Amino acid sequence: QKSRIPRSGTEDNWVYPSQQMFYNALLRKGWEFGPDDLEQTDMDHIIRIHNANNESAWQEVLLWESLHSDECKNPKLKSFGGKAKYFSPRARLRGWMGYELPFDRHDWIVDRCGKEVRYIIDYYDGPLDQGSHRFAQLDVRPAMDSFEAVADRVKVAMWRWRAEYFPSLTQSENQS
Repeated sequence: QKSRIPRSGTEDNWVYPSQQMFYNALLRKGWEFGPDDLEQTDMDHIIRIHNANNESAWQEVLLWESLHSDECKNPKLKSFGGKAKYFSPRARLRGWMGYELPFDRHDWIVDRCGKEVRYIIDYYDGPLDQGSHRFAQLDVRPAMDSFEAVADRVKVAMWRWRAEYFPSLTQSENQS
């Protein structure tokens, strides 16, 4: 299945793995399944959930990238990698505070018209939305490995803080 995520270096989009490719990747990552643990229909649902989560993650990346739309109108995904066993500093901090740890983590490298920007995506368990196959809560943000990424995260944190604690300010600014 073809994704809606543009692939860097091409005019094409990324293509999602087949059920067999996905299953083989799970085995390489150390997952163990008994002979009756998974059925063909289970893999179909797992693939749909995986693809829906990636599409949602890309939409979140695009929200962050909109902060730089003057530099680049069409960012593209260059590469990605799973790091399920390597918790992000934010995930570790949340874990120390008693919150659940993510079940997966991906690092995505986005091509912002020639500039590489790394994003961290932590995947947390959430309720399954039957119609969309979405079940994960995503925490998507630029990695804090550049001044620009830190500035973006501070800017967005301030916007969120103002919207939560001073909603009337946010509403009056939107009306002007």
